[in-house]
Amino acid sequence: MTEPLDIERRAPVWEALSELFVGKELQDYDYAAIAETLRQSRYSLDELDKMLHTEVAPVFRGNLSALAVPEMEGWARDAIVRDIQAYLMRERTGLSRLLMRLSASKALPKVVSDRWQRIRPLVS
Repeated sequence: MTEPLDIERRAPVWEALSELFVGKELQDYDYAAIAETLRQSRYSLDELDKMLHTEVAPVFRGNLSALAVPEMEGWARDAIVRDIQAYLMRERTGLSRLLMRLSASKALPKVVSDRWQRIRPLVS
């Protein structure tokens, strides 16, 4: 990252996008609330998609792995911000840069992809 992130603006977006990684079934009101937060952020769908893939998914993807005991209700905003910032601020050696690119290019878990496809039209 060459430019500083606007954490105050990004934090609610990170929190909303992290909800896509919870273990419980999302309800219509969950989708509506996530979409409203993303709409209010004024980020474009492309920017939101990039944040989902490169900032949020690498940190929360493991919650939905076969071996995880998934978080069902979500995470506190301060924990989300701390974990994503720690991920983004890791020293970027050659190997860690490669691993970061591989993680970001990795397909989203199917449930997350399905949830994201349901939210996208609600944001635009």
